[in-house]
Amino acid sequence: MKTPSLDKRLWPTTLIALCLLITTPVPAQEEDTTWNRPLPLGAKWALERGIDLPNPFGVGIFLVTMSRDIEVYDVRVTLPGNEPVSISDVASFSVRNKTTLGAIKIDAWILPLLNLYVLAGHTWTDTRLNATVTIDRILGNDIVVDLSEDSNVGGPLLGAGATVVAGVGHWFVMADGNYNYSDIKEFDGGIAAWFLSARTGWSGRISWGSWQAWAGAAYLAADRTLTVSDNSSALGTIAVEVDQRPVNPTTLQVGGSLTFGKNWVVMLEIGSNFDDAFVGVFSAGFRF
Repeated sequence: MKTPSLDKRLWPTTLIALCLLITTPVPAQEEDTTWNRPLPLGAKWALERGIDLPNPFGVGIFLVTMSRDIEVYDVRVTLPGNEPVSISDVASFSVRNKTTLGAIKIDAWILPLLNLYVLAGHTWTDTRLNATVTIDRILGNDIVVDLSEDSNVGGPLLGAGATVVAGVGHWFVMADGNYNYSDIKEFDGGIAAWFLSARTGWSGRISWGSWQAWAGAAYLAADRTLTVSDNSSALGTIAVEVDQRPVNPTTLQVGGSLTFGKNWVVMLEIGSNFDDAFVGVFSAGFRF
């Protein structure tokens, strides 16, 4: 069995529901330990240490655009009545994808330094798959199976995550982790991804609000298997499974946010590995 070519652009990376709406607490201009909100727990402790707490609840929208190289690290063919057979030793593949997602995020500061959130949205990915699988037979001619798909795929996105923040004075560090799942019918079992990030930056106050600026790194864990089936008149239904993952899962991030009063927040962040990946994020949120 041999595979002359498998040229595919398919990776609805539901990723990066990247939860970058978080507003980092900044030092207060004057000490005020009065707090009449149910959250965060331990608010008095934070205020006594000069932390200007944001409003505890938030809702926002964000848009993400991403392009990234995807590698295929295993390809298996399953013939009717047989076990899957790997054909990855006869070819190697490289893929690039472009993904856009929009989502709504609802979050709450449970503790002064801990934010929990949930996500709901939709993912759109340009998908192109062209594969030719040649099956060698001892008797008779070889069977050539052409698998092709050219469409824009997408599906609903759900996710949840947590952010931890700490700092001294105007300097802060922030770590974020979120898990998200997208129900895309072209992928058996949908798409699941972990997005982990760490950032450090500087925060300050202005007359009408506050600002934050940061730099950091992010890691995407999003291995996935695509299953494509084709009906052959000679053999019946043939299934091809394609295992894929990001070529370079790490990117460097820089960004900043502005908070207007205690309610409105806007944020912009970009990320790259200066090779094959680019991520752009814009968000706007309201805290109450």
